[in-house]
Amino acid sequence: MRIPPRALDLGFAAGSAVLTLAVVFGEGLAAASDQTIAGSRWWVLPLMLVPSAALLWRRSQPLATVAGVWVPIALHSMFTGMGAEGFFIVWPAWVSLYALAAYGSRRQLLTGLAVAAVALFVHDWNDPRAWRAGAEGAWSAAWWDLLLFVAPLIGGLVAGTRRTRALATEKALVEAQARAAVAEERARIARELHDVVTHHVNLVVLQAMAASGMLDHDPERVREPLAVIERSGREALTEMRRLLGVLREEDGERPLAPQPGVGDVDDLVGSARSAGLSVGLAVSGTPRRLPAGLGLTVYRIVQESLTNAARHAAGSTVGVSLRYAPEAVEVAVVDDGGRQVEHAPAGGGRGLLGMRERVAVYAGTLEAGPVPEGGFAVHARLPLSPEEQP
Repeated sequence: MRIPPRALDLGFAAGSAVLTLAVVFGEGLAAASDQTIAGSRWWVLPLMLVPSAALLWRRSQPLATVAGVWVPIALHSMFTGMGAEGFFIVWPAWVSLYALAAYGSRRQLLTGLAVAAVALFVHDWNDPRAWRAGAEGAWSAAWWDLLLFVAPLIGGLVAGTRRTRALATEKALVEAQARAAVAEERARIARELHDVVTHHVNLVVLQAMAASGMLDHDPERVREPLAVIERSGREALTEMRRLLGVLREEDGERPLAPQPGVGDVDDLVGSARSAGLSVGLAVSGTPRRLPAGLGLTVYRIVQESLTNAARHAAGSTVGVSLRYAPEAVEVAVVDDGGRQVEHAPAGGGRGLLGMRERVAVYAGTLEAGPVPEGGFAVHARLPLSPEEQP
């Protein structure tokens, strides 16, 4: 079982505080274990508990942690002339240097090492058992100081390198998954636009055949199929240009099916009501016929938004609005939050991703996010080309 990082930090700090309290108040224990600390308890205890508290921020503020550990050690030795000795000092010193090497930047590492080195020099200089104890004491202090610095630094650098590599690998994996999801959505959009174009082309062929049969016996009626041919041809060319802008994955032959459009939004709202949502539909402006691809995009936006509401806000009230403007079509879906579902089925964000890709095909804008009053709102604006405007 993996221990949460915050719990581990609390454990380090608590363990260090317990050791400090044991040395300050347990004179017999301190003497037996060669752990010494000079000075009056009323000021030594608060000062020497600072290193323990500093360990709480070892991950987020490694440089501050080094300062919080080493500066009190130096101050204590200056005030008492007797540097503290024992594992209760070595432990926070090791942890702070390890954290500095593992989580700090290069500049923080150099600065923190300078702070620790100065504090250690002050500690040893004011300790008569170290540098002022002659050559033997100086060599002993030097070896302990080297061990005190090198061991945690090596461990921290190794852990930091592994952590950086793991984060880079995780980031690359997330980016690869995002690219794959985008490619999948674009392929789906392209397949649907392909069906739309195919429908228009088939319609052109059928109307051309009908017009050819009317030429001989009823030439006046040829105007109607010719108008359909012109309109369908223009829409087919428009959708083809959009289709070419979307990355398409070949998926072999598959049966063609009619794609839904704006006219199917009513049925979609009815299905959402059957699923337990309270859905209202409002249409403003003058409804008009939209190109099949654009109508499909409006339908998919409403579909994905209602699906997200049903998944994450069961029982919510949802408002769907369609606005027909002269130069654009706007669609908005807003829910009031309903009953939040804590363990909703994971969707990986595909709904919003798909909506953004669809809107991008038509050079539109999409705004999606929580609203201050509670709930979630999706608003898309799909501009119309000059040929599509009334």
